[in-house]
This record gives sequence, C-alpha cells and structure tokens, in this order.
Amino acid sequence: SLSVTAFPLSHGNPYESTAFLLRNGESYLLYLGDTGPDEVEKSNKLHLLWESIAPLIKAKKLKAIFIECSFPSTQKDAQLFGHLTPKWLITEMTVLSNIAGIENLKGLNVAVTHIKPVGNNKVIIKKEIKKLNTLGLKILYPQQGVQMNF
Repeated sequence: SLSVTAFPLSHGNPYESTAFLLRNGESYLLYLGDTGPDEVEKSNKLHLLWESIAPLIKAKKLKAIFIECSFPSTQKDAQLFGHLTPKWLITEMTVLSNIAGIENLKGLNVAVTHIKPVGNNKVIIKKEIKKLNTLGLKILYPQQGVQMNF
C-alpha cells in the first residue's frame, strides 16, 4: 500500500510548492518540488520538513531525497526565484544533518533534480556539489528513462 504526505514549501514570495513523502510499507522516499532555502525565503518550511523526516533517516527508512538545484552558486540570492544552488543545497542538508545526526546522512541517496538547462549549468553544479559535499551524501543525477534503485 502506498501513502503520501504533503508538506508546504516556499517557492519565492508569495508562491508555494510542495514536498511529497511517499511511503510503501516501511520504506520512504521524499520528493521536493521547487523550493528556496529558508534563509532566503524568510521561512521555516524546510526546517519543519527536516524535523519531520529526521526520525525516518535515523531509522534508515528514508531511501532517498529528490531535491532541486537549479542554478550554480554564483546566482545571486535575490534572483533565485524560489530555487536552490549547490551552496544552499548543502546548507540545507547541513541543517538536516544537525537534526538527524551527521552520521545518519552518510551514504544517504540525494537525487539532484531541476537543473536549469542553460549553458554549462549541469557541469558547474555537479562540480560545486562534489566539492561542497562534506556530509558524505550519495549524490545522484537522475536521467530520463533510466531506472533508479534504492
């Protein structure tokens, strides 16, 4: 049986987006729509989401997080329009690690989605995330038509 819990996200004032926590038996997957970092959005929506999923991470029941990273870190905060950069993605993952415990995030599958197809964005974003990922996250980049197993 599959169940879904929705969580509100900030997507640039006044817009909202949604995160979906999917449950199948004792396994969970978290998929976030567009979202800006709490600090930029002047929000606590990601923090509340992290608090909600931390017990699942500690229990090793969360199989993956799908989260967007639209722009390189050189994008100005005022021009994020409710999106993340590698810097903000890792900042938010650090907040999650502070709640769930850094040791619990090591090897956690984090699938990076919604990279804006402009110039060398994908190459730059991958390089930045690799450099910033001191948490030991297992970073994945989904490809259309390629199955992902967790």
